[in-house]
Amino acid sequence: MQNRKVLIYNQEKCTGCRSCMMGCSLFHDGECGKVLSRVAVVRNEALGESFVVGCDLCTDAPCASVCPTGACSYDPALGITKINQDRCIGCKECAMACPFGAINMSYKTGKAFKCDLCEGRSEGPVCADWCPSNAITYAQPTVAFKAKRREKLIERLKAVKAEEED
Repeated sequence: MQNRKVLIYNQEKCTGCRSCMMGCSLFHDGECGKVLSRVAVVRNEALGESFVVGCDLCTDAPCASVCPTGACSYDPALGITKINQDRCIGCKECAMACPFGAINMSYKTGKAFKCDLCEGRSEGPVCADWCPSNAITYAQPTVAFKAKRREKLIERLKAVKAEEED
């Protein structure tokens, strides 16, 4: 595992306030809106909880492997998969391949976008700064923590999908 910081989501601390979403969209697009955010807060009414869904920063990113133009590719310098807006054709393949639903399509450009860890911002990702409950932090994870986080997120996403199907 590389010695890089990542976004760490502590689902038990999430209050569902969506401050992270507002900060993210404001930083990237100059306006507050959940459809512009690179991070999402999902509400599971059956369990009465909210949880954060964002890019898992996969090293074997499914989004990159399906991109027909190479617009979605791994950047070894940053240690994340990024989407090159100049090469993106808006085909949505990356969004469909992402197991976390962390890639969205811009209503402004029709192109895909995802978390870039607020590239160029010296303080790190805005979502972590704006989260009042510290449910989102920017730190170096342990391997065990990352595996547990992924397992919990998949479990919660399945519960929400099951609720929507009922």
